[in-house]
Amino acid sequence: MNQIQTIISRIQELNRIGHRFFTELDPKKIFEQILIAAKSLTHCDAGTVYSFTQDHQLHFEILINDSLNIFQSGCSEKIIFQKNIPLFKNDQPNLRMIAAYVALKNQTINLEDAYTATNFDFFVIKQFDQQFNYRSKSFLVVPLRNHNDDLVGVLQLINAKDPETGEFCTFSELEQSLIENLATQAAIVITNHKLIQKLNEIGISLSSERDTNRLLETILLAAKNITNADAGTMYSVTSRQTLKFEIIRTDSLNIAMGGTTGVPINFPELSLYKNGQPNLHMIAAYAVIKEQTINLPDAYEAQGFDFTGTHAFDRKTGYRSISFLTIPLKNHENEIIGVLQLINAKDPVSNKIKPFSEEDQRLAESLASQAAIALTNQRLIENLKQLFESFIQSIASAIDDKSPYTGGHCHRVPVLVEMLIEAAAESNIGELKNFKMTPDDLYELKIASWLHDCGKVVTPSEIVDKSTKLEKIFDRIHLVDTRFEILKRDAELNMLKDKLKAVTEGRPQDIPLLEENLQKFLLELNQDRDFLHECNIGGEFMSRERQERVQMMAKRFFIGADGQPTPFLTEDEVYNLNIARGTITQEERAIINHHVSASIKMLQALPFPKNLQNVPEIAGAHHETMIGSGYPKGLVKSQMSIQARALAIADVFEALTARDRPYKKGKTLSQSLQILGFMKKDQHIDPDLFHVFIDKKVYLRYAEEYLGPEQIDEVIPEKIPGYTPLPN
Repeated sequence: MNQIQTIISRIQELNRIGHRFFTELDPKKIFEQILIAAKSLTHCDAGTVYSFTQDHQLHFEILINDSLNIFQSGCSEKIIFQKNIPLFKNDQPNLRMIAAYVALKNQTINLEDAYTATNFDFFVIKQFDQQFNYRSKSFLVVPLRNHNDDLVGVLQLINAKDPETGEFCTFSELEQSLIENLATQAAIVITNHKLIQKLNEIGISLSSERDTNRLLETILLAAKNITNADAGTMYSVTSRQTLKFEIIRTDSLNIAMGGTTGVPINFPELSLYKNGQPNLHMIAAYAVIKEQTINLPDAYEAQGFDFTGTHAFDRKTGYRSISFLTIPLKNHENEIIGVLQLINAKDPVSNKIKPFSEEDQRLAESLASQAAIALTNQRLIENLKQLFESFIQSIASAIDDKSPYTGGHCHRVPVLVEMLIEAAAESNIGELKNFKMTPDDLYELKIASWLHDCGKVVTPSEIVDKSTKLEKIFDRIHLVDTRFEILKRDAELNMLKDKLKAVTEGRPQDIPLLEENLQKFLLELNQDRDFLHECNIGGEFMSRERQERVQMMAKRFFIGADGQPTPFLTEDEVYNLNIARGTITQEERAIINHHVSASIKMLQALPFPKNLQNVPEIAGAHHETMIGSGYPKGLVKSQMSIQARALAIADVFEALTARDRPYKKGKTLSQSLQILGFMKKDQHIDPDLFHVFIDKKVYLRYAEEYLGPEQIDEVIPEKIPGYTPLPN
């Protein structure tokens, strides 16, 4: 009766222990609870728990010895004789170590006395006993295997104690049975915790990955990991009703293709339909068409599927494709977007090929569901990104198309600034020494450079397109030409009147002089007209003498349509013709400059995501200088990001070398770098970026792609103002 009560009591205790296992969330504590519970059930003095790792080792987790007052976990700084135990040595099963034997043979070992056992090597145990004056006698070693019979670890109990005398004794059959039951419960809990942890990690990884190739790779590798598959393939469903190979992995053959490997997959796509009929002989196509998972224990014995290609691959490589698990990837809209195919599930210990279990299938299907949603989200994000970029480029194109005189500016500046910023990130000059750019940073700069002139949409076309000084809606030089013709007409009429009068008054000798004076006057008018045409073309500099000549010509009068004397040039015409540089007045320059303020206002109104928060700052500072003399905010160097300073240089250099401006020719490389050099000396551009621009020959890379041959002249860096070559 006492024995029956003992059995009932221990079974009840086992149930309570099992409940605690399932409520524990920390895997390390589960190992601790396993050992404490096993010691409680058997009243043993000591014990150790090992976990099984994928590198075929038993990893030490915890040691408890009551007599010696030892409580030590695997994360302790100093391990007492406890080391990881390899399951194989020199590719041979390690059957001399009792824990390895139990793991490999999947059987419990119950030893009465370790010192008399000849089948196992207890050298380390005996060393331990000698050092600590202990006697390791009875052993109960049990494999921790889950409901799929997969090895999770090994539980080793030492020195059962008689509950009455306290002396060491042999573990009873009841105790062995209880511990084997406990081991199964513990293995299931540990497996579930590991799976939950893996699925959580995979879910986080899937949700955070933004690169499609890496995402597909993550999906396949995660599925292989949780099912312990040797090989796998990811397909995507194309708009052509085919399955495209995306990723291929076979561990035992060291095959890795597609994804981030850079190795292309040259296999032809699999057709979902042939001659209008469903292609149900191909297992991957079948999974898509029938929208169901296919779990084959052995492809060589499967009926109804065509494995010709698989068999040919096996013959060529010496491989044996046996178990197949093929799962369609269905997104939240019930649309199949791909296929996950796993090949050859392996036993974790023996590496022998086995069928995929029902649990493997459920886990892989769960992962496939997560993967399909993640992949769909990724594609939606990518589509939105492409739409966003296309919209931005459309704005840039519209700005360029708005003015034929700045065409291509918004397209060329992003290219040049990317060249410069990549060179800067590789430089060790000054402030750039610790400067690095992440992919997100480069993308942000790309968007900012595309949008840097978006405010020009509010700039009047007649100012943007003002190719001559007198141009408004049209070039008013033609009105001036008309006035010259009026003066010529009036001069000819007056000469004819004077000629007639000389004839009637009998002074024919005066006629040659009258004609000569007319020709002189007409020549003078033509010279003045040509002069004003020259002034109307904007240049780099207009002398004071030429400006005074324009003002003198404005004092000339002609008879207007109302018959009244009218100034030959209006005040506005004089003002425009006397523009010292270019074709734009100060007022018009202010209107053009306003495009930066308009750009900032437009960009700040947009709800940019976190990775694009700096777009307004970068785009809005490309006309600022290092000393606060720029616009619109008068920022200084410390108030500007390196990206914004790089954009400023790119903007200037592109404008200097542009070949599509009607009022000037595109400058040569040497001329443009001379101007940049003076700007650097005047502290208008960043000095470090200026040196990188020259040292790394960024200007030449850009020139070879966008400048004409006549512009690519010899550049002697030592002759560029403000440039000092770096020491070797």
